[in-house]
Amino acid sequence: MLTPGIAFQPVVTYTNVSRRNAARCRLTSSPDSVAGPEPTEAQRTSQVRATVTRRIQTLGRQKRPKEAVSQLAEMARLGVQPDTQAATALIDACVRNRKMDMAQRVFEELFGEFLEPDDVTFSVLMRGYGEMNPPSWVLISGLLKMMDQKFSMKPSLAVHNTMLDICSRTRDEQRGVEIIDMMHSAGLQPDDFTLDIVKQRKVLRSHLKRVYS
Repeated sequence: MLTPGIAFQPVVTYTNVSRRNAARCRLTSSPDSVAGPEPTEAQRTSQVRATVTRRIQTLGRQKRPKEAVSQLAEMARLGVQPDTQAATALIDACVRNRKMDMAQRVFEELFGEFLEPDDVTFSVLMRGYGEMNPPSWVLISGLLKMMDQKFSMKPSLAVHNTMLDICSRTRDEQRGVEIIDMMHSAGLQPDDFTLDIVKQRKVLRSHLKRVYS
């Protein structure tokens, strides 16, 4: 269980639950309940994932992260396994509400053998650790190491922008300069978000201009 009192299916049982419920849904669905051809299994799965992901996002904005977590159990009841987008939305719901222990448990439960994270997943987690007071750069560095060693991922521009935004917000100009250098060494080009991040920080703005001139 992710946290006491939350109905969340552990990964080790999720597949079996999904298969049983998928079969039940197919057996009990009424041909008269839907106009036109019955959707394929792939279409139904996509629709369920999209619907549940939107619910999770809404609950996150409404400061109801525990209910957002319970939506994955609802997805399992409908016979569908979560995808990376749904799982990342759940982490974001936790991060928005400063529930970083919950966000980390969701990540550990769902990503790895079960799902592959993407750069958005890592950016969301980093944003959460960056909103701590002070920012937890030890944990952020650990995520960078995990990206490389466990998932063979290189930090994207989105990941660099997330870290640079933390530096700009907390006036950590020395670390911000290092992140700009990392971006340049990785062959990444700044985008409009990068420029917006540094526009209020003269040291970062000047360094970005000098490195990319």
